[in-house]
Amino acid sequence: SGHAIAAGLFVLLCGDYRIAASGPFKFTANEAAIGLPIPSGAVEICRQRLSPAAFNRAIPLAEVFRPDDAVAAGIADRVVEPADLPAAALEVATRLRQTLDPAAHLVAKQRVRAQALAAIRAAVEAELTT
Repeated sequence: SGHAIAAGLFVLLCGDYRIAASGPFKFTANEAAIGLPIPSGAVEICRQRLSPAAFNRAIPLAEVFRPDDAVAAGIADRVVEPADLPAAALEVATRLRQTLDPAAHLVAKQRVRAQALAAIRAAVEAELTT
């Protein structure tokens, strides 16, 4: 059956670099399958990070993705064996710390994500006023 984490997909998709562990794990936005309206902010997070094809299956069809499909779907940037996860995360964090200028990285991130952040803010505000 594997493991599923509620809201974990949306939190994972917010990461700068996402490493997943291989194994019997599942990534899903299952709201449509369990009768819950998906928050618009979560839709916008998925829209930014998932591939267009995966996005169109993930939200309305509640498709379940496994680690083997995670990179192609845009869920993860890399998949490693569970035992290798801590070392892989440390390697990426160390490399990014050594190669990125923090101020330039922040500006780049803000510019890359500006439209998505505006859409998320608008979606959340619209839901709060209805």
